[in-house]
Amino acid sequence: MTVVEYHDAFEQLARYAPNEVREDVDKQRLFMKGLYYDLRLQLAGNTYPTFQARVNRVIVLDDMRKSQHRKRRMQGQCLGNNNRQRFGCQQGFHQSYQEPVSQWNRDQYPQQF
Repeated sequence: MTVVEYHDAFEQLARYAPNEVREDVDKQRLFMKGLYYDLRLQLAGNTYPTFQARVNRVIVLDDMRKSQHRKRRMQGQCLGNNNRQRFGCQQGFHQSYQEPVSQWNRDQYPQQF
């Protein structure tokens, strides 16, 4: 469930427990309980003036985490397990392919000393 989906579900369920979320501080505390641990850890030392300010910050942090996860996954696909570039992955703008010199075609290339 995404953070936005969680927020919508939280708001919908909060309607059925108005005594539990009467104060903004209580609403923030209960909302934080439903977040995954890493996100709670990032927000633990911060205070926010309103529930909506906290929700906005949570959404921004979650979007940043997803973006970073996508970037790492793409880098992992390009590198693979043996750190060789895979076909179709572009790591640099000016990077070009150079054919390796093997024993079958080394006579085609002049040796430099």
